[in-house]
Amino acid sequence: MTGYLNNGMREIMSRILEVRYTDLEEEKRLCQELLDRSVKQEDIYGTAFAWTYLGDYYIAVYDEENAGKCLLEAQNLIPEESDWDDLQLRFYSLFGIYHDMRADEENSIEYYLKAITVAERLNDVAGECIILNNLAFAFQRHRCYEEALNYYMKAYHLLSSEQEENPVRISILGNLAEVLLLMNRYEEASKYIEECDHTGSDSPQKKVLGYKNWCLYYAAAGEKEKAAAYAERILKNREVIDEEMLSAFATYYTLSQKMMDLGIAHYAKCFLMAMKETSVEDGVDQMQVLEDTTIRYELLFEPVSKHAEAYHRYYEKNQRFRTKVNNIIVNAMKSKIHLDQLVQQTEIMQSEQETLEREVNLDELTGVYSRRYLEALLRDKTNENARKKMAIIILDVDYFKEYNDYYGHLKGDTALREIARCLLDNRQEGISSCRYGGDEFVCVCEGLGVEAVESFIKSIRESLHLKALPHEKSHCSDEVTLSIGYAADEEKAQVEMHLLFQLADQALYQSKRSGRNTYSRKRVDMI
Repeated sequence: MTGYLNNGMREIMSRILEVRYTDLEEEKRLCQELLDRSVKQEDIYGTAFAWTYLGDYYIAVYDEENAGKCLLEAQNLIPEESDWDDLQLRFYSLFGIYHDMRADEENSIEYYLKAITVAERLNDVAGECIILNNLAFAFQRHRCYEEALNYYMKAYHLLSSEQEENPVRISILGNLAEVLLLMNRYEEASKYIEECDHTGSDSPQKKVLGYKNWCLYYAAAGEKEKAAAYAERILKNREVIDEEMLSAFATYYTLSQKMMDLGIAHYAKCFLMAMKETSVEDGVDQMQVLEDTTIRYELLFEPVSKHAEAYHRYYEKNQRFRTKVNNIIVNAMKSKIHLDQLVQQTEIMQSEQETLEREVNLDELTGVYSRRYLEALLRDKTNENARKKMAIIILDVDYFKEYNDYYGHLKGDTALREIARCLLDNRQEGISSCRYGGDEFVCVCEGLGVEAVESFIKSIRESLHLKALPHEKSHCSDEVTLSIGYAADEEKAQVEMHLLFQLADQALYQSKRSGRNTYSRKRVDMI
C-alpha cells in the first residue's frame, strides 16, 4: 500500500474515528474526502478505510442499499490474510450489522464471529465486548432472551477480568439489566443497575443511563410514580441521549412503550415526540416502528371518536411503507446476484416473513391473536362496503392487579394463558379472539346472532369456572373471574365498528358497576 503515512490522510482517518458517534454528516464528508485522495494516490488501505466507514455512515442512517454497496467495495480491497487487523475488525463488525439489518442471521453471525477472532488476536477486550453486545442485541430483538443474556454475560465476565475500568462496561451492565427486566427477573436486574450506578466516573452519560435503567425497572414492577419521576429526569437530560445517535431512537421507543403500559399519557407522548425528532426520515424500519407506536398511543389515550381517523392514516402510511420495503427487497436481490447468493437470500427473506407474520398476528404470552391483528381486523371490517352482522365482546379479568400483587407476575401470566385457553377451546367459525393488552381480551364475532354470542360467553365463563383458579384477593369470588361486555348488530340496526367497540366497552363497565363476575349487553337499537 502507498500513501498511508501521508500525514494529511492519517489526520482524516483520525477525525473520522472521532466524529462517527457524534456527527454523521461530518463522517460522510471526511470519508468522501479520504476516498478522493486515496484513489488519486492509488492507496489501497486508505480506499478500503474510506469505503468501510462510508458503510458505517449508511448503516447509521438505515440506508441498507448504500451500506451494502460501500461494504462490498471494502471487501474487495481488504485481504483475508493481512496486517490490517484494526480495519478488518471494524469491517467484519459492520458487515455483521449490515446482514443483521437484512434479517440474514446466518451471514450476520459468521461476520460477528470473524470479528471476535480478530479482536482476540489484537487482545482488544473492548472491541470483543462490543461485538458480543451486537450479537446479544440481535437475539434480544428476536425475543430470544436466554440467548441474548448468554452473550451479554460473556461480555460482562470479560470486562470483569480487566484491571482497568472500561467505558464499555457501563453499556453492558445497562443491557444486562434491560434483558433481565424483559425476562421478569427484577431482583437480578436491580443488582446490575446498582452496579452500573457505582461503576466509573459520574459522567452525564452514565447518570442518564442510570435514570433509564431505573425508569424501566420501576415500570416493569408497576410502580408508576417512581417510573414517572425517572422519566422526568430523562427528559430534562435529553441532550445526553441525543448525542448517541445510533441508539437514541431505540431508547425513546422502549421508554414510550413502558409509559403506555403504565397508562401515563404525558410521558408516553413526550417520548413519542422524541422518537419523531431522532428518527431517520428514510429509515423504513424506524418509520414503521414510529407509526406503530403512534397508533398505539392514539388508541390508548385519544377519544374513541378519533380512532377511525387514526386507523385510516395508519393504513395509508402502511401502504407507502410497503412500497419502500418492496424497493429495498428488489435492490437487495440485485446485490445478492453480485454475491452469487440470490437463492439463499430469497429463502432467508421468506423465512423471516413467515416468522414476522407469526410474531405480528399472535400474542406471544397467550397464543391468541395480537392487538395488532385486532386493529387490522377492525380496520378491514370498517372498510367493507357490505358486511355481515358483527358483535364485539370485551373481557376483563376481575381484580387482576390484586391477583398479581398477591400471587406474583408469573402466576398472573399463567392465569392469562388459562383464560386464553378457554377462548381457544371454545372457538368457532366467525370468532376471532385477541389480547387487547394487559388483562383485557377482545373477541370479534362475524355472522353470529345475539343468542350465539351469549352462548359463546357462557361457554367461556363455564370453562374458566371449571379451572377453578384461586383468587383470594378478589372481592367478587374466591376464584379468577371475568367481567364481560358486548354489543351486537341487530337485524335492522347496524353501526360502525368503532361505535360497536365503544358500546361493548360501555357494557363492560356496566358489568363492573354491577359487582363484576357477570356479562352485560349494550343494545345497538337503543342508541
